Amino acid sequence: MAFNVISLEKMLDALDASKVEAVLKTFKSISLRDERHDVEIFLHQKAIEFEKTAIASTYLVFDEETNVLLGFFSLANKPLTMNKRNFERLSKTQQKKLKSSGRLIGDKYQVISYLIGQLGKNYSQEAISNGGITGEQLLTLAYNKVIEASRIIKAKYVWLECENIEYLESFYSNFGFQKIPNYVSDNNLSVMLLKIK
Repeated sequence: MAFNVISLEKMLDALDASKVEAVLKTFKSISLRDERHDVEIFLHQKAIEFEKTAIASTYLVFDEETNVLLGFFSLANKPLTMNKRNFERLSKTQQKKLKSSGRLIGDKYQVISYLIGQLGKNYSQEAISNGGITGEQLLTLAYNKVIEASRIIKAKYVWLECENIEYLESFYSNFGFQKIPNYVSDNNLSVMLLKIK
């Protein structure tokens, strides 16, 4: 299966906003507790605003043949910021690696990096009956965009936040992300980091 990855910015330039919103509304997240997941809320309610204000860039992934929306991801040029205490909890090896890609500002350590802010597969009936997309395929597309960006604006790392759920952490670990031990983000999520190759 081949995919078209289209930036939300280009869609907004080419189409009326109401048409773009209609496309975004075709995205359905997996239902865990009869509630919409954060990824669905983000795409339906925040993605366009974040795009317009340059907080994050969103990319929509369509099936090349049918143009069905299969998933999306959003990226931001955002440093990973840790307070000094959390930074000092890292192993000496990890501290040394991160020091070469960041700086201490006051009592916080910043690692120059990219953030994969959102990553979501479409669980709508249309996307599923179309064959869907795997999580690994979607994460690979997001990572490839990070590599493209790092050739233009240098950064050595990409990071993400994920719920403290074993299968999610395992999924990202299998891709190469490493969980930062003893560290929880402001959103009370695990933080995982990957060196860009």
